[in-house]
Amino acid sequence: MIEVKSVTQAEREDRRQRRIIASLFVFGILGLAYAFYDYYQIVNHVTIPQDLEAVDPAVASLKASGLVEDFDVAQHVITVNEGKWSERKRPEKIGIITQLARYCADKNKSASWALTVRGHATSATLGELGPKGLVVN
Repeated sequence: MIEVKSVTQAEREDRRQRRIIASLFVFGILGLAYAFYDYYQIVNHVTIPQDLEAVDPAVASLKASGLVEDFDVAQHVITVNEGKWSERKRPEKIGIITQLARYCADKNKSASWALTVRGHATSATLGELGPKGLVVN
């Protein structure tokens, strides 16, 4: 004979509270994991500094890493290694383009920001900030 055990109201409430606590614990762990991942994404990429005095050393660093082949401030053109450019994430590309466009405008005493990113081997336009807006390929 099978014995049927009835569940009391107190036992059901206890199970419910345990499930809630376990769910909150899982959500907390997931939240911490996302915060760590987001921090890693922010810290793990090179950005162009906002201070215009520090842009020249940053560009020199990008040249040393092999990303930048040539940077012509007067023409608002930067030539990059296509392979290394494609390894960059979109937000980093946008940051590089906008900060260097601002730098070019400041150096050329221009009111408008403009920059064209060209590939070294193909001369293809990989990104641009100009009258049509920001385009990143």
